[in-house]
Amino acid sequence: MSPSPHVPISPHARLVVCDPDLCVGCQLCEFACASVKDNSANILRSRIRVMRQEPILMISIACRGCEDPVCVKVCPRDGALAVNPDNSLIDVDNDKCDGCGWCIDACPFGAIVLDPETKRVIICDLCAGRDAGPACVEMCSKDALEVSTPAVVAGKVSQSALRTLMDALDEPA
Repeated sequence: MSPSPHVPISPHARLVVCDPDLCVGCQLCEFACASVKDNSANILRSRIRVMRQEPILMISIACRGCEDPVCVKVCPRDGALAVNPDNSLIDVDNDKCDGCGWCIDACPFGAIVLDPETKRVIICDLCAGRDAGPACVEMCSKDALEVSTPAVVAGKVSQSALRTLMDALDEPA
């Protein structure tokens, strides 16, 4: 796969979205993330996770950029997690985070993980500061990942539901 040209990320973009019809579960996204964010080949240090749902569904999950993030609300350490006012992503203050895991338990998407070395939480920040954007998106050999906004995702879900409904109506009884 050739590297994708740098496309500026909208200031409203808050999440990496995976198309499960294209994802093959290769875990390149996990390796790319760990490599760029921590100079490591340890996928346990990745901020994106490949989830397998039987029998064959594969999907990568990263922070979903919740409008009102429960992870920040439940954090008992004042200021350990905060919504960045510039990009609406979750910032982790490693000096304040003690790795208690409350945010991990609270995240409905399973998108927050504990770094096995630092014992602090790690959350996707869309590779902030990286000119080429998120490494996981750039390295995905199947183009299953893209950076998006919650509004765009909601629109796609609505369109998909409508197509499914229309298909069901067209089937003979």
